[in-house]
Amino acid sequence: MGITAVDHDHQWLDVRFTDGTSSRFLGAWLRDNIGSGRHRNGGQRTFDINDLPPVSITTAVRVADGVTVSFEPEGLQETFDEQWFRQHAQVVPRPHRSLWGAEMQSRLSFEDYPTLLTDPNRLHDWLVGIRDHGFGLLENVPTTPGSILDVVDLFGYVRQTNYGRLFDVREEADPANLAFTKLKIGMHTDNPYRDPVPGLQLLHCLTNESDGGANQLRDGFAVGEQLRNLHPSQFELLSTQPVRFRFFEEGSADLETHVPLIEVDDRGAIRSIRYNSRSIQAFDMPQAIMADFYEAYRTLGESLHDPAGLIEFRLDPGQLMLFDNQRVAHGRSAYEVGARHLQGCYADKDSLNSRIRVLETQR
Repeated sequence: MGITAVDHDHQWLDVRFTDGTSSRFLGAWLRDNIGSGRHRNGGQRTFDINDLPPVSITTAVRVADGVTVSFEPEGLQETFDEQWFRQHAQVVPRPHRSLWGAEMQSRLSFEDYPTLLTDPNRLHDWLVGIRDHGFGLLENVPTTPGSILDVVDLFGYVRQTNYGRLFDVREEADPANLAFTKLKIGMHTDNPYRDPVPGLQLLHCLTNESDGGANQLRDGFAVGEQLRNLHPSQFELLSTQPVRFRFFEEGSADLETHVPLIEVDDRGAIRSIRYNSRSIQAFDMPQAIMADFYEAYRTLGESLHDPAGLIEFRLDPGQLMLFDNQRVAHGRSAYEVGARHLQGCYADKDSLNSRIRVLETQR
């Protein structure tokens, strides 16, 4: 591998590699991204773009380890090596994701919590599974109340909401939320009325003597891609037409947002699913699209609840599930008798992804 030739004018640098590929780099972009003159050897920039004069490339010379580029009017020289050029010539990869359906049921496994405390490789692999599949399972977590917060410490920080740092999911005499009953809870994502939505949710079982209350998960990204393929016009509506979500509690909270049920990024990849029939509000869209939108909304709901795509499992004391709240819809079956007590909390995905990258540098 290596660089065979370089060409330039005052604005652009062209680099050709021995494998026959080539890449083009804007001079102003090269100057903005030089590694020297930064805080702590390649860290934060010590300048702003408005500090730089209009950039002109005056020379570009191949050297043993790359290309030395001269920039005017500063008279600055910087050497960029082949690896740097190749790294920055690539399109930013799409997020890691492995879509799944009911076939995941046969692959469910619980990782051992004490092992994760002492084995960074196992911790890395567990976190990667959460990143790629949207959920992970854990067992042998102490059933001491609050232990869920120690699990979050493995990778990040608790996201506090109006429910507090953690919340208890169990039957209450006068529940403010259906989750605090014995009723069946349909598939949904939590806190769709927030901006930003908590990226991760954890649920830790302290007690489970119930005759039901099984947890159910559905890959919302798989549902979204299915809709895109089978019903493209419905996907278009769901990903472009905003709807309103709201949570109101007298004297303490009035949370509201106005967003599409399916959010996509600038390249069309699904970034987030929001679905919660309890907190969605009356649609305020043009009447010309109302009927079509309701059909799309129904299709989305039916797909999220389709038993053919669900996985289901029971959490016993000491077991915990962690899932991507912007991707994986969750629900539970009803129960009639027996105590069931889970503790839950939220966290953010950026800290989980950061922990993965840090662990990879240490392998």
